[in-house]
Amino acid sequence: MKLNLEEIARKTELFHGLTPQETTDALYRLNAVCKLYRKGEIVVHAGLEANRLMAVSSGHLHVYASAGDREHPVLVREIGVDEVLGLWILHMPEVACWPGTVVAVEDSVLVSLDLERFRGVVASSERHFARMTANSAKILSRELFSTWRKLMVMDAPTIEAKVKTYLSVLDSEGGHTGTVTVPFDRERMAEFLGVTRPSLSRAIGRLRDAGLLSWRKNVFKIKF
Repeated sequence: MKLNLEEIARKTELFHGLTPQETTDALYRLNAVCKLYRKGEIVVHAGLEANRLMAVSSGHLHVYASAGDREHPVLVREIGVDEVLGLWILHMPEVACWPGTVVAVEDSVLVSLDLERFRGVVASSERHFARMTANSAKILSRELFSTWRKLMVMDAPTIEAKVKTYLSVLDSEGGHTGTVTVPFDRERMAEFLGVTRPSLSRAIGRLRDAGLLSWRKNVFKIKF
């Protein structure tokens, strides 16, 4: 598969608003490369030096982190198109290593940029770098909201409460329609909620028996 770096970069949100010439200049000065990661391939390992920003052009990624005495890493975040790995590290130079392991859930194309060079142009008065900085702030704000959502879910006291909180947040984001599409299968949903799949199935069953939800595959109708 042949990847055209400039064409792919122009389609990502990080480069929105830049002219073709500005995009070419930014890619050169930020030592950009483009890479395809196959399904199941590790993008970055936890603990490795964080020296690149990675904008997702296509595909889907999961971030896993170790959690106490749990046997398996916990799914802490999902990353989709136009999100950028490492944005918060960009503004925290004291963080030197990736805190989690990132895995491609499906074939994914990423545009990788030199993080130190990006730090050097964040405050630049040049129009295209100012635009990239504004774009990165917008993307980061979404990432912070995603983190806040995850914390809300994890703070719920029971598995039923975790499910209700998670579905309620998704319903709120979708306009309070009462119909929610979960972007995971049951195994991944259980990972995201930090519970086992059997425990999740039992909790969903209890909520159904109480008349609080129904579902077909990954589409839920909620009544709470």
